Amino acid sequence: MWSAKCLTDDNNNDDDESLCYDENRSFSFAQHCRPLLVANCSDYAVAHSNKRLQPARHVNEVSFLPHIQGAMRRLRLTQLLRLQSYAWPHLNQGAGHGAVIVSAPRSGRTLSYVLPLCQVVSNTLTEHRSRARWCLEGPIALVLVTDLVRVQQVSALCAAMLRKSRNEEWLTLVLTVPSSYTPEFFQRLLNGVGCMVATPAQFLWVCGNSLKLPHLRFVAYDDADLMQAEQLKQAHQQLLLLTNPERPQLVISSQSYKPQLLSKLREFNSQLMVLFGDVLEAAIYGGTRLQISLQQRKAKCQEVLRVLRERPPHSHRTVVNCQSDSDIRELVETLVSHGYNCLPYYQTADLKVRDHVHRWMQDSRGELLLCTDHCPELDVRHAHTLLHYSLSDSWSLFKLRHLALADNLNNQLAATDLKQQTGQQQSEQDRLLSLVLLDESNNNQLPRLVDFLQMHQEVDKLVVQLARRIRMRIERAKSNESALCQLMLSFGECVDTQCEQRHQLLMHDRLLPPQMPARGDVKLQLIRVYTPTHYCVRLLEHLPPGGSWQALSRNGALELQLQLLQSQECVRVWPPLVNQICVYRNSSGYERVRILRVDPIAQLNLSRSDLSVSVQALDVDTRQFTTTSGKLFICPEQLQDEPPLAIDVRIVGLVPYTGERDWHESDGKQCESWLNSTPKPSFLQARILMVLSHTVFVHDLAVTSYAPNLQLHVRSLTICQQLLRKQLAKKCKKAEAKLLQFLERDPCQALDLPEMSELPRQKPNMKTATLLTGRAGIFVKMALQLGKQNRLRLLQKQREVEEQQQLDDVQTTKQAEQQQQSEDSIEALCNCLMKCTMMQLQQDNEENDLLKKDCIENMPDASRNNMTKLEQKLEARPGATNKSAFSTDSIIDKIQLQLPSNVVRPEVIYYQTACTLELQIALPEDMLPYEVQLHNVCCIVFWTLTPAVYPTMPIYQFIVNTHCHFENLRHRMQGRTVYVSVLKALAVPYPLDFSFYKFMKPHYEKLHRMEKERRRRIKSFESFLLCNGYIPSRVLKRANSSDDLSSDDQADDPAVSGRERVERARDDCEFIYS
Repeated sequence: MWSAKCLTDDNNNDDDESLCYDENRSFSFAQHCRPLLVANCSDYAVAHSNKRLQPARHVNEVSFLPHIQGAMRRLRLTQLLRLQSYAWPHLNQGAGHGAVIVSAPRSGRTLSYVLPLCQVVSNTLTEHRSRARWCLEGPIALVLVTDLVRVQQVSALCAAMLRKSRNEEWLTLVLTVPSSYTPEFFQRLLNGVGCMVATPAQFLWVCGNSLKLPHLRFVAYDDADLMQAEQLKQAHQQLLLLTNPERPQLVISSQSYKPQLLSKLREFNSQLMVLFGDVLEAAIYGGTRLQISLQQRKAKCQEVLRVLRERPPHSHRTVVNCQSDSDIRELVETLVSHGYNCLPYYQTADLKVRDHVHRWMQDSRGELLLCTDHCPELDVRHAHTLLHYSLSDSWSLFKLRHLALADNLNNQLAATDLKQQTGQQQSEQDRLLSLVLLDESNNNQLPRLVDFLQMHQEVDKLVVQLARRIRMRIERAKSNESALCQLMLSFGECVDTQCEQRHQLLMHDRLLPPQMPARGDVKLQLIRVYTPTHYCVRLLEHLPPGGSWQALSRNGALELQLQLLQSQECVRVWPPLVNQICVYRNSSGYERVRILRVDPIAQLNLSRSDLSVSVQALDVDTRQFTTTSGKLFICPEQLQDEPPLAIDVRIVGLVPYTGERDWHESDGKQCESWLNSTPKPSFLQARILMVLSHTVFVHDLAVTSYAPNLQLHVRSLTICQQLLRKQLAKKCKKAEAKLLQFLERDPCQALDLPEMSELPRQKPNMKTATLLTGRAGIFVKMALQLGKQNRLRLLQKQREVEEQQQLDDVQTTKQAEQQQQSEDSIEALCNCLMKCTMMQLQQDNEENDLLKKDCIENMPDASRNNMTKLEQKLEARPGATNKSAFSTDSIIDKIQLQLPSNVVRPEVIYYQTACTLELQIALPEDMLPYEVQLHNVCCIVFWTLTPAVYPTMPIYQFIVNTHCHFENLRHRMQGRTVYVSVLKALAVPYPLDFSFYKFMKPHYEKLHRMEKERRRRIKSFESFLLCNGYIPSRVLKRANSSDDLSSDDQADDPAVSGRERVERARDDCEFIYS
């Protein structure tokens, strides 16, 4: 049962019949993104507060309303996560209780505040229902999220937890902000709203339209670190003004901790709690000094000794984390030789060592604890110094190491007076220390560690550049090169710290295809509308500055050539490589795609069809999607060189009217309806601003149509003016300037290291500077060497690109000249047609000769004997003087065993089982009508019917006489193959001889299996005889027997390669006993 402590609803909300979900707000429980159970959900949490916290140990200890508990049961929330055990009891205490939750995504942090929020909304609605007059105005709860996708997720989850009475049609449980001004939205606000979910930009837009919040009780900032700082600050100031003097509860969730979050929480609530599911973030909050030391492997022990001299183990409890037991042994030898007492905890430690560790926790007595990440039984919580002799195998294990500092972290909420708190600053010697030692063989986690440090403190530029190079090396090893970030292409910046897409231009982004115009105007053909500023088009014509319209050449038969691949045997791509152009098989045919990202491949020698691959379409549209390697095939070389037919067009300088960074899906559909409703004939026209290899940036997009009365081309629609007029978008010069700055940035600047003269000579402003001074020279030399190698590689790549471009220009010129000559010469075309006709006639004559020879060679023996007897009779006649005139060859030449011109033999693959004869008939087209019959229990007749759509299509037919008895026939068609199964009269192998029928091909794999089964039965029979004593010793075959069970001579004999051999059963007389 759920409710050991269950609340009740005074308005009969316990009855399910009196409650209902809001219309069009039904929640799909099957698609709910539940929290992870392993990756991000830690069993440990660090919670600090200015009051005593009592975490719940089970779900039954938390009080929720019955309908909320029912929704939890449908979500299968039967396990209480560690974050929720602290958050639910604290937030359920009501007004004045706020919290800052710092944890990774999908760790249960959203449910930590959604359920208390819905509890507050339900209780407030119950309170208003009990009053004589309904006076609710505005929302009861407000949730600010980062983007529109998150708006849909949180609003659906809140709608699943809330209920209303059936007679409360005016009440809106969950309300989202539309993309434009609508009277219905503000009418719902006046009638009362349970929870409003919006982005900070949307909330500021609503506040600009005289928003009032008299009944606001709960506010949540979801992913506050991903929001724009200026927008969040303005939204927070608006809430302070609108909620004075009664403050609502405030919950702030974030992936990283910042002191500004705690100051915002203090302005709303007095009973505060800081909850960490990320132990590394908790260590930074608690005053831990995190440092990086780049050392050679031989010098790491000396660095450990230096730190121990500065922080003696007698006064600072020290834990040293290693990657393996071998690292522990290596470090113990050095420390013992310098007089330090060590307590190594190997993975094979026994109970005696475990008891020693417990005594060390009570009193360290100057001993150093050395352990690895594979010792979860150690529960060290009050260490002062944490030395990472080597990094962990994963980032999560590295963060979990800092749990050893949890009990010594500084509680910033314990001091009641802020001045008293700021005055009690710890000295550098007394602060907690976490030192990371990196060498040349253990630095793969450096990029992620540098990203974390950059959010909390300044990092040396050399360390940042080295981390960037390590990240590029790791990406190259993965054979991945992600696509450009969509936010960078729209706004010129990306605020998502967890974004995995590329934020820098590379050299191939600047290389334009031969037919890509760089300036002027272009005519476009619309393919697809993604957003109001992002379109997929095809380039039709180009108008250079001061010139005339010129048609852009493209391969119009490219799509037809791709569809013709269905009749060929395409080879799968293995291994898939980044930037490789291949063919993707979709539901309607084939299309070209370019590989963007490939999952790691463990073994290249084993071909896989389930490997996840991210690709981008090139011709149908420019969508990006994820597929498997089994649907990717090798693209022919002549199609790989063809430029893409589809390209992206983006309008610069437009942002959503409400100020958020994502467009509503309805806005894109609205733009598409505008473009499709323009009078025909018309075309799209745009002026080029900047060009990349895959994207054209323009200022505006216009629809131009021809007015026959005026005999002029008139612009009937401009997208920018229409969006501004309908208040769907607004101009933003700041976004335009950032985008142009991003596009004009040199791609080589982000890759080269600075010269030695450009480096600052003063001491770097970083807390790790003291650890780098001893070996700064080695690091500088390494950085300079990497910079030189990088510049040489870029110069070489640039020269290769220029040479290849020159060769392409020469080849393009030659092809154009040849094409012009061929087009201008009509005589050459006539000669070509005549030659093709002559070659076809010669080929028909050769086929007729081969057919005659095949008829003679494949004629049965009985027919040959009859012909021989006929020849002898003709020779015996009187007056037969010219013998050669009546020879066998002359008679055979007169036999015309030819097929009609519209009849073709299909390819048939056959094999037999114990009970059936199986035929596989390959046809050129799928869904082709056909007939198949069993005639006179031994003849199989097959023929296709000519469809009415293609009256000239040949008929595929054959007649096979098996000379064996069959019962019935079954058939089915799958794709282009017809499967025929003929049931035998006797369940024995039939002696089939199809060597006369050249179109009949045996299925060697199936025949091999049948032969193996026959040998297995013979071997089983011999074993049965031996076991029952019928054979006193092993069985030997006759010495003079030429019929060998495993004879390879017959298999190699070409005379019998075309027929299936069925061996007869052996009698007992064929065996001799010894």
